[in-house]
Amino acid sequence: MMRIPGGTLLLLFLLVMPAFAYDGPIIDMHLHAWPLGEHGGPDEPKNVAARENALARLERFNVVLAATSGPEAFLDAWMEVEPDRLLSGPIFPCINGKNPTWFQYRCFEAGGNFPDPEWLEAKYTSGEYGVMGELYNQYAGIPYGDPRMNPYYEMAQRLGIPVAFHTHSAPPLTAHRCCPDFRIKNGNPLLVEDVLARYPKLKVYIMHANPLVYPEVMDLLTQYPKVHVDISPWEWVLPREKFHRLLRTYQEQGLLGRIMFGSDGHDYGDSLEAYNSAKFLSERELAGIFCKNAERFLRRRNLCD
Repeated sequence: MMRIPGGTLLLLFLLVMPAFAYDGPIIDMHLHAWPLGEHGGPDEPKNVAARENALARLERFNVVLAATSGPEAFLDAWMEVEPDRLLSGPIFPCINGKNPTWFQYRCFEAGGNFPDPEWLEAKYTSGEYGVMGELYNQYAGIPYGDPRMNPYYEMAQRLGIPVAFHTHSAPPLTAHRCCPDFRIKNGNPLLVEDVLARYPKLKVYIMHANPLVYPEVMDLLTQYPKVHVDISPWEWVLPREKFHRLLRTYQEQGLLGRIMFGSDGHDYGDSLEAYNSAKFLSERELAGIFCKNAERFLRRRNLCD
């Protein structure tokens, strides 16, 4: 009878043991309610279909809460269908009064590139809105620290509203397509630092935070322990090995607890596979990324049980 050393048996067991695959509740901190398929409002046929498909995916993949930004009319239409599952918020600054995407509609029914502060505060105090942004300063060519932003930061800090900053870059030819003042250099997450210094109690999360391109984001997270990030769309834009390298960068710095999952409207199945295939992530780390980190950041309870 052949004897197999105990260490070899353990190694064989580990090799054949299936890796943990997360299939629990999800908090999506980066979803959009906006024109998708044609210009115009939420009742246009392709925009209705996009809404129905997006909301069906929330149910299918057990997305218990989704931070959702978009034009006022789209948020109203989506909230009418899913009032409890969506955490809504306005997108701004806008450009010529419209959202800076392929298909456009007016950001606010009253017009303008910025929301009326009194109107917006009423939305928050009523509970109709619960997040600020995605803020599109980079698209509009308006620095994060521009004085026009101060009333909104002050409001968010006073009311405890999370603020989502768009950083990094955008789809190709953005400056030619929609946004003549868009510049890549204005997407460095480090540019949020002035806002953090001026509003120390502001609840901030940085979107598209990629330390492989902007390693400064790690210094920002170290200096400001309450700042969180989402790292979409890198789970589906980057090659799998490079995305896993991005995750390891956070893990090696002890900062996985700051990552909150965001889909940016992409397929949840692909996103789950991208994270679940990172075999160096523990069950606890995956649960944190997909749900518990955001639950803690939002000060919610019992969403991830």
